[in-house]
Amino acid sequence: MVSSSSTPRRSAGRWIRWLLLPLVLGLVTLALIVRTEKQEMEIAIDVSFTNLADDLLLIDASSQIVRLLVAGRSSDFDTVSPTNISCKLDLAGLRAGSHKLPIEPSDVTLPKEVKLKALLTPSLNIHLEPVVLKTVDVVAVLEGNVAPGYAVTAVKLEPDRVVLKGTAGSLADIETVKTHPINLEEAAESFKKEVPLNLPEAIGVDPPLRIVVARVEVTERIVTRVLENVPVSVRGALANYRIEPQTIMLTVSGPEAAVNALESNMDFSVTVDLNGLAPGRHMLKAAIHLPVGTTLTRVDPEHFSVTIN
Repeated sequence: MVSSSSTPRRSAGRWIRWLLLPLVLGLVTLALIVRTEKQEMEIAIDVSFTNLADDLLLIDASSQIVRLLVAGRSSDFDTVSPTNISCKLDLAGLRAGSHKLPIEPSDVTLPKEVKLKALLTPSLNIHLEPVVLKTVDVVAVLEGNVAPGYAVTAVKLEPDRVVLKGTAGSLADIETVKTHPINLEEAAESFKKEVPLNLPEAIGVDPPLRIVVARVEVTERIVTRVLENVPVSVRGALANYRIEPQTIMLTVSGPEAAVNALESNMDFSVTVDLNGLAPGRHMLKAAIHLPVGTTLTRVDPEHFSVTIN
C-alpha cells in the first residue's frame, strides 16, 4: 500500500521543475546572445619585417608590437591565434639610420570574421645599423665529472671558429664564443654531441647555424706509482738459503684503477727462481709479472744475492 504522504512530495517536485525550466532556458538564451553580439576588443600583435637589406641590421626588432582595435562576435575571438594574425612592414630601400614607418590597414592580416576598427599604433620608430662581421674562436665549456679513473684528454669542436654578425658596438668586446655547458655525465668513453653556442639573440652567426659538434675524448687516467718494500717470493726454495735484500721497490705506470689495485691483483707477483742452483752464492734477477695494461718503469734493486748452503 502506497503512503498518501508521497503524493504531495511528487507534486512539489513537478512544480519546482516547471519553475526552474524557464530560468535555465533564459540563461542559455542569454549566453547565446552574448556569444553572437558584436563586441570590440583591443589586441597587441608582434611585427615582422620584410626586405631588409643584407648589409643592415634592425635594432631591437623583437620588441616591436602594434596595438589594434578589432570587432567581432565573442565566438570569433576564440579563433584568433598567432598563426592567423600578423603585421608585416616592408623595409625595401631603407638605409642605415632612424626611420618612422607608418602602419596601414593593408599591413595587418586578421581572420575574416574579425574586422579592424582602428590602428591604435599609427606608426613605429625603427633604427637600422650597418652589419659588422667578426671571426672568433669557439671555447668548449665542460661541467660535471667523468667516471672515476677516467679523464678528458681532448675536446674538439667542429667548427672551432665562427663568424659573428652584429653591430660594431655589440661585437666590440667579444673575443671568443663559449658553448653551453657540456655535461660529462660520468662518462667512461669518448662521445660526440651537438652543443648550442652561448650567444645573445641580437648577435647572429654567418652562416646562421648556432650549433657546433663537440667530440670529447675520454680515456682511462694514466698514473705512475712507486711501490716500496714489496716482498720477494722464492720458487724452488731449498732447505738452507738466504736472499738479500728480501724486498724490492717498483715504479709502475698504467690506468689509475689497475695501478691502485695492484697488490690485490692475482696477476701481480715478484719471484726469484732457485730451481737447479748449486750450493754457493748467486746474483739473480727477479721475475716481475704485472697485470695487462700496466708498465714497469723502474726496479730497485735489479739483482738479488742468493746464498745456498
